[in-house]
Amino acid sequence: MKKVYLNWTKVDEAIWTLKDEIWKEFVPDIIVGVARGGLIPAVRLSHITNNTLMRVVDVKFYTDIEKRTEKPTITVPLTENITDLNVLIADDVADTGKTLVEVKKHIKSLNPKKIKVAVIAKKPQSIIDPDYYVFETDKWIIFPWEKMPVERGSGEMV
Repeated sequence: MKKVYLNWTKVDEAIWTLKDEIWKEFVPDIIVGVARGGLIPAVRLSHITNNTLMRVVDVKFYTDIEKRTEKPTITVPLTENITDLNVLIADDVADTGKTLVEVKKHIKSLNPKKIKVAVIAKKPQSIIDPDYYVFETDKWIIFPWEKMPVERGSGEMV
């Protein structure tokens, strides 16, 4: 599979773009970052929006590039009382979308007012259509906080 390597500048630009689009129409009371890939987008969104409350849900699904378990499992659920709150779920990418479906189902069970999903990138095969995303790609994305596989000519840097 072709890869695309995102640098910190591109990630930060993407997060600011998400913030601008989201806050035009939806102001979350809490941002829920999906560990691990969604932690940096969630923390950054929290910081640039005057420290919007941020919490974490941990999900295990991927074991390596293009390798995953049969079904995502929430290993650390949200324990915050979010009844009648606007919730923004933040992740890095909607790949299969299965992780986001599980997290959204979990959040919905906690009786929020409204739920929106934001990701930096969306894949064409995702079974969930995020409310907000910056770009769509069919490439494997290597984010700057991930270990980069060393292969000659394996991807483009952006």
